[in-house]
Amino acid sequence: MKKGICILLSSAMLMGTVPVYGNTPVVEQVTHTYRAEVGTKNFYKDDVLQTLDTEIYLKDGYVMLPVRTFFTAVDENAQIIWDREKQVATVWMGEYRILLDVPKNKIQVAYGNINVSGKLEVKEGRLFVPLRNWQEILTRCNYEMDENSIVWDSEKGEAIVKVSEYVINREQELVKTEITGKGETPVYLVEPTEAYDFIWNAGDGYFIAENYSDENDQKIFDSTGKVLATFAPGTAHHVGYLGENRFCVYEYEGKERPAYVVDAKGNKLFSADYDQIWSYAEGLALVREKTENGYRYGYIDTEGNLQIPMKYGSARSFSEGLAPVSMSESGIGQYGFIDTKGNVVIEPKYRSADPFREGLAHVQAISGEGFINHQGEEVVPPQYGFVSNFQNGTAFAVTKDQKQILVIDKTGKEVRKLLESTDALSYFYFPESDLMEVDYPQGYQGTGRYYDKNEEISRETYELRSGFSEGLSAVLDKETGKYGYADEQGNMVVSPLFDEAERFSNGYAVVKQMIPNENGTRNVKVGVIKNPLMK
Repeated sequence: MKKGICILLSSAMLMGTVPVYGNTPVVEQVTHTYRAEVGTKNFYKDDVLQTLDTEIYLKDGYVMLPVRTFFTAVDENAQIIWDREKQVATVWMGEYRILLDVPKNKIQVAYGNINVSGKLEVKEGRLFVPLRNWQEILTRCNYEMDENSIVWDSEKGEAIVKVSEYVINREQELVKTEITGKGETPVYLVEPTEAYDFIWNAGDGYFIAENYSDENDQKIFDSTGKVLATFAPGTAHHVGYLGENRFCVYEYEGKERPAYVVDAKGNKLFSADYDQIWSYAEGLALVREKTENGYRYGYIDTEGNLQIPMKYGSARSFSEGLAPVSMSESGIGQYGFIDTKGNVVIEPKYRSADPFREGLAHVQAISGEGFINHQGEEVVPPQYGFVSNFQNGTAFAVTKDQKQILVIDKTGKEVRKLLESTDALSYFYFPESDLMEVDYPQGYQGTGRYYDKNEEISRETYELRSGFSEGLSAVLDKETGKYGYADEQGNMVVSPLFDEAERFSNGYAVVKQMIPNENGTRNVKVGVIKNPLMK
C-alpha cells in the first residue's frame, strides 16, 4: 500500500495554512474536529453528520466508537477487512497497517504494538475501540495529535477530537478511477487446493509447487496442469527456475545455496558449485562464489560450462548483448560493460551501471546519473539526481537539487516539466518506469503525489495502474474484503474471491483463499487462474 493523497477541503476548515510551493499547488495544514455524542448515533466531522447505524456508548469510563465510522471519517480511502471468525480487523490507511485483535485486546500500528487503554469490544456486529487509543493510532499514521487533542465533556456527554493533517490544495480535484461491476467467475488452471502451500508462476509455462508440511515436497508442472517432475520430501529445500528450461535445486545445509541444475523433468544436468545462480539471459547465467574478501562473479552457459571467468567484483545479467561489470575488488565503482565473449567494450569508469534497455544503459558518475549508448557515448550526460529507465522512448529525471521533475527523451531533451518545487523533495519511486510517486519534503509525510509521463494522477488511478500486468490489476473490493482483477477502465473482470492475488505472467496468476476453522485457525488454499483477456 502507498501513501494517501488528500484532496482540497473547504477553506472554512483550515487552521494555519503552510504554503510550500510557488505557483504549484501548496501544502496546507488542516485541522478537523470530530464530535461524538454518547448514547446517540450522532458523530460529526466538522459539524457534518457521519453515517452511523449503532450507538456510541460508555464502558469502564471510556467512550466507545465504531471502528469503520471513525477510520472512514478520517480517511475516505481507508480499507477495512474484518475477520468475523477470529474477531480481528485489518485496516489500511495509505501505507499504514492497523491490526485490531479483540480476543488478545491488542492494537498494532505499522507492525508495532501500542499500550491499549480499556478493551476492544464487538457489539451488535460492530467493532468498537475506546476513544483514548485513537491518539496513538493516528499519530503513528502521521496525523498530528497530542495529549490535548481529545477532550471529554461530562456535562454534555460528548467527546471532542481534533486531528491535523497535511493536504494538497488544488484548483481542481484529480480524476479518481472507480472500480465498477462484479466481474466473471475465474477460469482455473489449478482449482484452489490445500495440496500445496505455495505455487510459483515461474514463467515460460512452468509452475513450481511446494508442500511445507511434507518436508518441502516439490513439483514442477506445466500450463496444461501436467506434473513434469517430483522431488521427494527432504531432497530439496526449494526449486527455482533459471530460464532456458533449466531449474536450480537448492539444498539446505545450515545455509541455502544451489546444489545442481535439472531439466523440466527433473533430470540432473550439472552440479552448481556456486554461492548463487541468476536466471539465464541471452544464453548465459550470472554466477557468484564467495571468497575471503567478498564475492567474485562470472557467467556459465546452459550446460554449466564457465564461459566468462570469475573475476568481477560485481556484475549484472546480459541485455542487448552487453552486461555491466565492476572491475573493483570490492565491487564498488569501476563499472564498465563486457560482451558475451568477455571482451571489455565500454571502459570501467562509472560508480554503478544497469543493463541496457531500449538501446541505452543507466549509469551513475560523480556528476550524477545519465545514460550511455552501446558505443559508450553519454547521450544523456550524467547530471541528474535520479533517473528512471527508459520506457517507450521517455524517462523520468529528477534534478540534482531534487526540486524539479522532468520527462526526457533519448537525446536528453526535456519533453515536459512535471513539477517544480522551492524545497527539495524527499522520496521518489518508479514502478515499471512509466509511473512515479513523489513525497514532499521532510515534515510533510503523507502528502504524496503521483504522476504518469503526461500529468499528475490520483492515488486511486496510480494504485490501479501500478498493479497492471497483461491488461489486468489486482484490486481490493471494499465490501467483501476480497481481491479481484480490473481492467484499465476500472471494470471488474475477475470477481473478487481471493485473499491474495498476484500479478499475471504468461497468461496466469497465482491466487489464495483463506478458509476459517472453528478453532480460530485458517487453512490456505492456493490455485492458478487464467487471464480471461488472453484467449
